[in-house]
Amino acid sequence: MPSKDTQFKPGNNANPKGRPKKEVCLTDILREQAELEDVKTEDGILISRKQGIGQKLWAMAMGGDTVIMKYLYDRIDGKPRQSIDMVVNDAEPDLSNLTEKETMRLAELNRKARS
Repeated sequence: MPSKDTQFKPGNNANPKGRPKKEVCLTDILREQAELEDVKTEDGILISRKQGIGQKLWAMAMGGDTVIMKYLYDRIDGKPRQSIDMVVNDAEPDLSNLTEKETMRLAELNRKARS
């Protein structure tokens, strides 16, 4: 335990400014920019950039862009689940080449898993 001489005195903060602020990440910047209302519709109404991009995507899809159609479909309904074929080998693993330390560790893990 440190001696009383080396401990902080009451009211003396070693880090008076506190934890440094995190840098703003790109996602936060893009979200902020997406909310700006500086896009004009054909009617002259101001909408957010995010809404403008949405309208453009829909227009492209309705114009026959199949890549955008797939993108919108995946965003709305989620991507379809993919199946994975696996072959499971039920054979016992060969543990004959384990060191004594490895064998002891494996036994310890087995005990913990069963309790």
